[in-house]
Amino acid sequence: MISFGTKYWFIILLAVAIATAGIVLLLYFRNRDNKELKNYQIKILMVLRFLSFFTIAFLLLSPFIRNLKKTTKSPIIITAWDNSGSVVSVLDSAKTAAEINKTRNTILSELGNIYSIVEYSFGETTNNIEELDFTEKKSDYSNLISSVANNHFNENIGALIIGGDGIYNQGKNPVNLVSEINFPVYTLGFGDTTEVVDSRIQNIQVNRTSFSGNRFPVETDVHFSKLKGVPLKLSVIQNGNVLASVVVTPPNANYFYTTEFILEAGKPGLKHYSVQIESVQNERNTKNNTSGFVINVLENKQKILILSDGSHPDIGAIKNTLDLQKTYEVSVFTEEPFPSNLSDFNLIVLNQLPTSGKSVAEIIKKAELNRIPTLFIVGNKTFLPQLNALSQGATIKQLAGSGEEAQATINSTFATFKLSDDFKELLPKFPPLQVPFADYELEPDFTPLFYQKILNIETARPLFASGRINGRKIGYLFGEGIWRWRLYDYYTNQSQTRFNELINQIVQYLALRENEDNFILDFKPVYAEIDDVVLTAEVYNDAFERITSEEVNIEIQNTNGDDFNFTFDIQGENYYLNSGHLPTGDYTFSANVTIGKETFTETGRFTIIPVNLENVVTRANHNMLFQLAKQSGGNFYPANSIDKLISEIKNNKQLKSTSYFQEMVHELLNLRWIFFIFLLLLSVEWFLRKYWGIY
Repeated sequence: MISFGTKYWFIILLAVAIATAGIVLLLYFRNRDNKELKNYQIKILMVLRFLSFFTIAFLLLSPFIRNLKKTTKSPIIITAWDNSGSVVSVLDSAKTAAEINKTRNTILSELGNIYSIVEYSFGETTNNIEELDFTEKKSDYSNLISSVANNHFNENIGALIIGGDGIYNQGKNPVNLVSEINFPVYTLGFGDTTEVVDSRIQNIQVNRTSFSGNRFPVETDVHFSKLKGVPLKLSVIQNGNVLASVVVTPPNANYFYTTEFILEAGKPGLKHYSVQIESVQNERNTKNNTSGFVINVLENKQKILILSDGSHPDIGAIKNTLDLQKTYEVSVFTEEPFPSNLSDFNLIVLNQLPTSGKSVAEIIKKAELNRIPTLFIVGNKTFLPQLNALSQGATIKQLAGSGEEAQATINSTFATFKLSDDFKELLPKFPPLQVPFADYELEPDFTPLFYQKILNIETARPLFASGRINGRKIGYLFGEGIWRWRLYDYYTNQSQTRFNELINQIVQYLALRENEDNFILDFKPVYAEIDDVVLTAEVYNDAFERITSEEVNIEIQNTNGDDFNFTFDIQGENYYLNSGHLPTGDYTFSANVTIGKETFTETGRFTIIPVNLENVVTRANHNMLFQLAKQSGGNFYPANSIDKLISEIKNNKQLKSTSYFQEMVHELLNLRWIFFIFLLLLSVEWFLRKYWGIY
């Protein structure tokens, strides 16, 4: 169908036809130059000229052709193959790998001519498949499902075929994500589901940083399978020496055991440890009997200054906790004059300061000048307008009344430091703190550790939060009465272990002061082998203004003497380096930057630890694959039943090709054959005029 872009095209077209006819009549009708032509010759020339002129005028109206194009697409069959190490962690790994590749080729040959096949491999991430090497260090089925749903949104997906062992150690339970897709999932179960004799280190929880002379806890989870009544020794080992051990006798055939070891941090440096459970003679997988961890032991003794307007039980609770640690030296001042020289302190704790009668503006100014971290404890004596005026990352806008009671709920996304499961379990039972009845505003760099729960209603108001301002750490406890937490911990557990853990973690994070000169380098002391080694740096001039005009270089060296040289990139006001994956082992580095005529150097060390997740659990989880298939409308098949799977898909009448119509628009002016018609009309007219003797 020919259409035009204007509403009254037919009127314009009629006018064009009349105008074209008028021009032709002027050229040929009663023209004395044409008197030698016969009547039919004039008519032929008139028709040719009319058609050529009318064609030109017609095309100037930009006509276009509308037509419907029918497109038919075959259903898409998506195949996804588990490329993680656990799939081939059986006795005959080569046979299993060959079986998976054979199954993959069978699906391609049997279904490739009927459906469109899209292949993925998955492990740590989901990728378009090239070849399977089964070297991925983690298994994430949930990422696979989310990736498929996002990549093929609104497409005609006939089915998703997943081949794997069903073991996932990263991401969510894939069964809970079935609602994200609207097509059936067929699963092929590989691996060995036989329950065998096994003792394995399931998990180790430890803080990566400690201080010389301190003690630190190591929480270890161990799982025993088919070892009822068999005593096995669980040990923590360093450099071949057993530091602590316990004998565990599983009371049943499927036993989960958790214990905590308290170790001495010792001298400063990176310390490598391993947790090991004894193996038995008929144990098939012994790779999961040992798991290692690394901590970074720091040397500095931390000086803590606590300032308060009068004595308060919160101060006593905090000081008693810190006095238990050999690395803390605590000074308490409850009345003026406060110390004038603050440069020697690693942390300043301001309990209910400023008050209406005591300003701490000078103290904050000195803290900013010396970049000393500060912890604010807000109470009923705190003069909030002056606290807000200090601009220390938090604003408290009091609404009415003297305050209210708030219990603590933990922020599950807080990642600055970790708290044990025992503490998290006790936290909701702690007595409430007295907090201001107010609106709270935090700077973007601040993250709450605890939220306020008021009258059993969880709110978004922070109870404890921490962050940085110009590289300086700031903490806020927006309530008083934390001493009651210490008493409740003792009342419940006959110790203050959990309360001490909280205070130590908060103070350790805040008091740990990074390099304070013009060149500050930030890095993690421990990286996993699957993680990118990322370092960031800050550079300041003599006025302590952040600059990015200089080049930052770094040389990283491993224990074999191999050197890796890099130059930092600039991202905003920071320097950034992603050196990618490095082999496991210990590394030292030296980074430098030249500011004016002075060169600043930062040195340090870190370690790359191996990831052993794929060897922890090696028993295939076909039950998960079965549930995933059934809840999505598909079916589960053992790996040797691929023929049945292919037959079901071929006979599935719901897998139909989809057709849709698409309106196609073509401008006549772009059609090449129109030009040749126009050229032919003018050429024939010109030829006849010459042939008949008209010039």
